[in-house]
Amino acid sequence: MDEDILEAYVRSLAKSAEYRGKFINYVELKALIQRFKKLNPDADPKTVDWVGVWDERLEYSELLEAFRRNYPMYRWVEDSVSEEGFEDARKRRLERIVRELDEDSLRELSRLIREELGEAEAPREAEKREARQEAVVVQETLTPTPTQVQAPAITLKTLSRYPILPEAKQFLKAFELGEEVDNYAEATKTRVLEAVERGEKGVLPREDPIGDLVTYALARVLCLAIGEPWLLRRWALAEASRMERYLHTEEEGLRRMLLRRILSIEDADVGMVGRIGDDSYRYRLSVPEYLRVSRGLDSPEWMLVNRMVAGGHVYLTTPEAIRLFRQKVYQLLSSIEDAPKVDVRQLPPKLQEVAMDVVRVLVRLRSAYEEPAAAPAPGDWPPCMAAIRARVAEAGHKELFSLAAFMINRGYTKEEILAVLANRPDYNERIARYQVEHIAGERGGGTRYRPPSCQTMRTYGLCIEDGKLCPRSIRNPLEYRKPS
Repeated sequence: MDEDILEAYVRSLAKSAEYRGKFINYVELKALIQRFKKLNPDADPKTVDWVGVWDERLEYSELLEAFRRNYPMYRWVEDSVSEEGFEDARKRRLERIVRELDEDSLRELSRLIREELGEAEAPREAEKREARQEAVVVQETLTPTPTQVQAPAITLKTLSRYPILPEAKQFLKAFELGEEVDNYAEATKTRVLEAVERGEKGVLPREDPIGDLVTYALARVLCLAIGEPWLLRRWALAEASRMERYLHTEEEGLRRMLLRRILSIEDADVGMVGRIGDDSYRYRLSVPEYLRVSRGLDSPEWMLVNRMVAGGHVYLTTPEAIRLFRQKVYQLLSSIEDAPKVDVRQLPPKLQEVAMDVVRVLVRLRSAYEEPAAAPAPGDWPPCMAAIRARVAEAGHKELFSLAAFMINRGYTKEEILAVLANRPDYNERIARYQVEHIAGERGGGTRYRPPSCQTMRTYGLCIEDGKLCPRSIRNPLEYRKPS
């Protein structure tokens, strides 16, 4: 992130904070983001909710601690080097130097070591042969052949961070759960309610990897058993966001392996990267797979026309690949097509109690967003708006704007519009309310926005059957009336 982009990003965050009633010290926030980028070079600052965590009452050091608590997967302070760490680093550096030496240089190094240790200056021929053999052994040991290079190990810690891996399912199958399911019931409820509360901020890390894996599996079972689509999507979003934040912090080899396993991603073609002239492109994804995974990412930067495409592949930077990883995980976890059918009555007694507790929380949360039984404005909905309303949980920015503008101009109240938007997994009442009030002309310049014209809806690809279901005379969805 260069200086101009950083300046613009910090300004946008400060403006966003004003909308949410917060004051942000521009200089402190910029310094904090610069520190973040220095200590986490492969991480995307946009994965951090800077405005949400910011507290203007805190000193800089206290703010740093607040962000560290909320995002423990990232580095926030520079590590001090211990004596043991220094020795390890020195040893690794020496090994790297030795690995690059040829046989003659290794033989000379062996002679110098013998002299340093006080051995004979002119070793006998047998010792010379022994030295040569030792040099070859050292060189073979420190210069791994292709067969010696191993893939990163899948540890229990890895499985707890990325429980979507097939190995995690195998582990859970082998980890027989009997009566001890009840011992994880409360922790499972906590995990599900964290997802409901935090959403894109992600489920909090756990210290016990086995407990982490078990509560993840039970949380999914709980969401499926309750059968509320919004709950499943919200939980999937929180879990996918958590994995995304972990992936930013992983060693490059493990990160590459995870991207390949989950996202079917490939390393970028070196020759093509050279022709592109931008070595930040480290990965590539086939165009069909990219289009499938990027569905739902409506920011202009994800549109295929704005991507670097070559040889049937979309080229990606590391932060972009990680963001697509999160999207793929979300799609997998929120899908119910391949999910097992779970009945609450089939759950152990303690999990049944937990399920009812979660349902009560959902009822309390959703009671404030109950939709009206009938539309207060005359006329039926045009097909395009009805279609957006039906898929509002996955709709993009253009669709949401069109829907909100249509409902405002049809006479729906803000609360009724928020009731519709509340079905989104990333729903934030405060942000959504501001956006609705802005469209209604109650904020900003006072302009009351109308939905896009029928022609613009066609350009967006949002018109249904090219307008064949609508009267030919209309030019805007607001003019639609159901034919008698």
